[in-house]
Amino acid sequence: MTEDDDAPRRRLPTAGAVLSLALLILPVAGVTWWLYRPKADDAPAGPALADLEPVCLGRVDGLNPVASLEPSVPGRVVAVLVTEGQAVAAGAPLLKLDDEAFRLREREAAAAVAAADVEVEAAKQEVEVFPLRKATLEAAAAAAADRVAAARRLLEEKKAAKAFGTVTAAEIIAAEAEVRQFEQLEGVERSRVKEAEATRPGLKVRAAEARRAVAAVALEQAQKGVRDCVLTAPAAGTVLQVRASAGEAVAPGTPHPPISFRPDGPLVVRAELEQEFLGRVKPGMKASIRDDARADSPTWPGKVVRVGQVVARRRMVLLEPGELNDVRTVECVFAFDTPPDGLLVGQRMRVRVGRSE
Repeated sequence: MTEDDDAPRRRLPTAGAVLSLALLILPVAGVTWWLYRPKADDAPAGPALADLEPVCLGRVDGLNPVASLEPSVPGRVVAVLVTEGQAVAAGAPLLKLDDEAFRLREREAAAAVAAADVEVEAAKQEVEVFPLRKATLEAAAAAAADRVAAARRLLEEKKAAKAFGTVTAAEIIAAEAEVRQFEQLEGVERSRVKEAEATRPGLKVRAAEARRAVAAVALEQAQKGVRDCVLTAPAAGTVLQVRASAGEAVAPGTPHPPISFRPDGPLVVRAELEQEFLGRVKPGMKASIRDDARADSPTWPGKVVRVGQVVARRRMVLLEPGELNDVRTVECVFAFDTPPDGLLVGQRMRVRVGRSE
């Protein structure tokens, strides 16, 4: 191999080194230019905060809020009288509990009222006969006084006859004892007259009437217990959910009330307005309402009906992933311009609020 054949092989490493150096320098230069490139002075500015339309989330509800109905007394369900989706009138029975114990109390209370009525009647009758009874006692006291007077005269005659020897000392002692006995009897009769004079027979009537009033209250309580065993609709509306069946025990204050009820009235959206938008949403402003979970949701026009006056917890607290429940917000009520079709109570909605006209 000659010296001329080795020349190309010695030039190849030099070209590779130049290429490697260029590959290192060019990215660094490009990044440096991008970071320190001149900025355009006429870049468009974003919208101001005051120009942004408030957006809030809410749920479909009735203008008269949905009510969770439960009996006021615990008991066992004997009959469910409605079905889900059924429209009912005000006062219609929805649920019936076992009322046997309350009916027994009602019978007991009714018997107590009847007994109190008899006591009142007897007390009134005693008032009517009281003058006659008092007159009888006075007559008995007068008779006792006459007997005392007669016994005293007889004693005096016997004392006078003793001087003639016709009356013995024993007869005088017996006459004196008889006088004392009649005096005691007179005292007893006089005491009865005074007792009668101090007696107010009308008090017995009032006492009997008071006992009757107490018995009547007990009867009303028992009757109310019987009525409370039937859960009724507070107004005309629709049964949304039934969470009880015959044979099941229910009680007030449970996490899942047996009946969920929506009173008649238009549907609205109760939305939660964040604190940052306070003062920018007022009654009368237009609003655009759509389903928050559907990409193809129609849009319903509406308006702000009411803005809450307090910052508080949300009215509807549903433990859903990704939803904050401890945020304090202001409740806003949005009405639909036209009755919406296909919306369900509790459906989550997104509301965009525009400017008032």
